[in-house]
Amino acid sequence: MSYNDNLNKKFVVFFDIDGTLIQPNQRPNSYKLSEVIKKIPVQKAVFGLNSNRSFYDIKNIYQMFALNGPIILENGVYFKKDNKSKNIFLLKNPIKIKATTKKMLREFVKTYNLKCDLLFTDTSQLIASNKLKLMPSVILVNKFREYTGSMHLYKYGKTDTKLAEKLVKFLNKYFKEHGFNFNVECTKSFGNVIFWPKAINKKKALKKLKAFYEGYTFVMIGDDVPDAKTLGEVKFFFAVGNAEKTAKVKANFVAKKTYTKGVIEIIHHFKKLL
Repeated sequence: MSYNDNLNKKFVVFFDIDGTLIQPNQRPNSYKLSEVIKKIPVQKAVFGLNSNRSFYDIKNIYQMFALNGPIILENGVYFKKDNKSKNIFLLKNPIKIKATTKKMLREFVKTYNLKCDLLFTDTSQLIASNKLKLMPSVILVNKFREYTGSMHLYKYGKTDTKLAEKLVKFLNKYFKEHGFNFNVECTKSFGNVIFWPKAINKKKALKKLKAFYEGYTFVMIGDDVPDAKTLGEVKFFFAVGNAEKTAKVKANFVAKKTYTKGVIEIIHHFKKLL
């Protein structure tokens, strides 16, 4: 494709994490991305994250890939200008829902009389450890999120899709009955169940962020539909090779390679804009 020569030549490039920077095992398939990013002057482009994760979940990822730009967190509830700055809330008066998450998931297990472990833990660390293969049935709940939720459901290390579908229905009903205005979704990339306030998302967060980054052109690199939907607020959307078909259709460029290797391929393509 051809690019507009009149573009502002300062960019903020946002990466999705799960399914883009890392694989389902929570590891990248290449560690060379940091070398590529370091070679691009910050006067031309900075690189950040647009994720539904909490800050604790992304600290190591931010450092691993030598990122130097803003971090959108918990599906846009707040952001940080870098990994050392304070939280800046993009959603006014968000509800802290961690205690409610514990209560409703215990109720879910009791309602369905489930014989499974319910662990409030560092989900990324546990998934990367391969210990899940020894567990007959387990629900992993990310313990670090304050304003959103993420649950992984496994049977001997494999995603339990049937139980995930039950959980989505249960959470939708629970939120409606208790007056919580949240979206609930089972992701296609990892099969985990997530929920977040309806008033915010990745696209809305980018719109709000423009007030902080005037004069910059926004770019999004991802793998699924929520990433592709940011096109209304970014100039370019690029997709990795393992992206969903619906995301690839909307992409300005699709990498042949998957995950981190695909991101590196995209960055080399992106250099044409600089």
